[in-house]
Amino acid sequence: MLTKQIPRSAILIVALFLTASVISPLPYVIVQPGGGRNVLDSTIRISSKTYPSTGKLLLTTVYATSPESSLFAGNILRAWYEGDSIVIPRDVIYPPNSSPKEIDAQNIQEMVDSQQDSSAAALSYLGYQVKTEYIKGSKGEKIAKFVFPFRVEITLKNTGGPSGGLVFALGIIEKLTRGDLLRGRVVAGTGTINRAGKIGAIGGIDEKLIAARRAGATVFLAPTANCEDIKHVPAGVTVYSVATLKEAVLVLENSTKSIPHCTWQQIR
Repeated sequence: MLTKQIPRSAILIVALFLTASVISPLPYVIVQPGGGRNVLDSTIRISSKTYPSTGKLLLTTVYATSPESSLFAGNILRAWYEGDSIVIPRDVIYPPNSSPKEIDAQNIQEMVDSQQDSSAAALSYLGYQVKTEYIKGSKGEKIAKFVFPFRVEITLKNTGGPSGGLVFALGIIEKLTRGDLLRGRVVAGTGTINRAGKIGAIGGIDEKLIAARRAGATVFLAPTANCEDIKHVPAGVTVYSVATLKEAVLVLENSTKSIPHCTWQQIR
């Protein structure tokens, strides 16, 4: 075996780096599994006639350290060791040069837009007429606003971003559909959605799968675009790949022959 002596200068550089990473914060964010919120409770309120459900429809979330959090080497090593968390560069999650207040405002607006789009997608799917009006924004720009045949209110505190769109849409459909689509099952999911019912990719898919399993879900609806990102499927969870709201409803109806699965084996 050949051995090579490491120069003292290299040892000094490594030592200085390790010391700096311990005493100086690093530009990273820790993302870990959040929870599963049943949107069929008081989260969705509809002024039209609704029907009860015997199951649960879970909106899955992740927790991310805030942009102003100070993370040190010890925090990052612990997150890696625990296994359920991921460590990613701060700029991947939070826009560079944006203040925490600006980031919060953006997340809130994305959630509001998601609620509008999911309501429009769900009601359009059910055959209701959804009109579009245009109002003038604060800067004189035209802003599209949906006009629904009845009031749909979605209230979810301490949660931001657009990834709840699919679950919101399914929750509205379940409440307005005579009969019980869930039939006692616990179904979780994630994904953005537009008015046309197209489901878009999100971040933190593995962490959301863990959150879903911890909340008791046995079925998980994942955006087709996220299937290749899944590194592990928790035991006891069947993950369906859905690209449209129609496909997601087919899963709830148990008509799954044409719906592919997202599996870890497929992407190894």
